[in-house]
Amino acid sequence: MTKLLPGLIMIGLLGLLILEWKDWPPAPSQMGLVEGPAEVPSTPSDSTQDPLAKLEDPEDKDSYAAITERPIFRPDRRPEPPSDEQAAAEPEVDSDTALEVMDLSAILITPQVVSAWVKDPSQPKLRRLRIGDDFEGWSVREILEDRVLLERHGEQDTLILRDFSEAPPAAAPQPVPRRPRLLRKPKRPAVPRE
Repeated sequence: MTKLLPGLIMIGLLGLLILEWKDWPPAPSQMGLVEGPAEVPSTPSDSTQDPLAKLEDPEDKDSYAAITERPIFRPDRRPEPPSDEQAAAEPEVDSDTALEVMDLSAILITPQVVSAWVKDPSQPKLRRLRIGDDFEGWSVREILEDRVLLERHGEQDTLILRDFSEAPPAAAPQPVPRRPRLLRKPKRPAVPRE
C-alpha cells in the first residue's frame, strides 16, 4: 500500500494538470476581446490638433521645494549637510597664485580647433581650454603657438608653454656616503687543549 500511494498521488496531479490545460488558450471572447477590428471614432478636430497642446503645463518647481527641504527618508527630516569632501573641494584660492602653479602642457592649433591643455598640480587630469573659456576667474582671450593670453577685469596675464626640448640640466649626482668598514680581528688558530 505504501508503494502504491505515491503513484496514485502522481496520477491525480497529472490528471488535474491535463484538466487545466485542456481549454488553453482561452477563446478571445473569454479574454474580453471582441472579434474583428475595433472601430475608433475620429473627429476632424482630433486629427488637426497638436497632441502636445493637449498636455497640461507642469507645475512650478517651487511647489516641490518642501520635498527637498524636508526629505522623507531622513529621520530628522533635514537635508543632508555638505560632506567634508565637498567643503574641501570649494576652498577660495587666490587667482594670482593659482596661475603661477599652472603648467601649460600643450597647444593645438588646427583650422577647426584651437585649444590648450593646462596641468593643475592639485588635479589628476589635464584641463582643456578654448578661446572664451573661464579659467580660475580669468577669461581665455587668445591662444597662440607658445602661450595663452588671459584677461580679468582689464588685467592681463600669460601662461607660457614650457619648452620640453631644452630640459633643465640634471642635478649632479650626490656621492653615496660609504659606511665605515669594520675592522675584524684575524682568527687565531685553535689551540688544542691537552
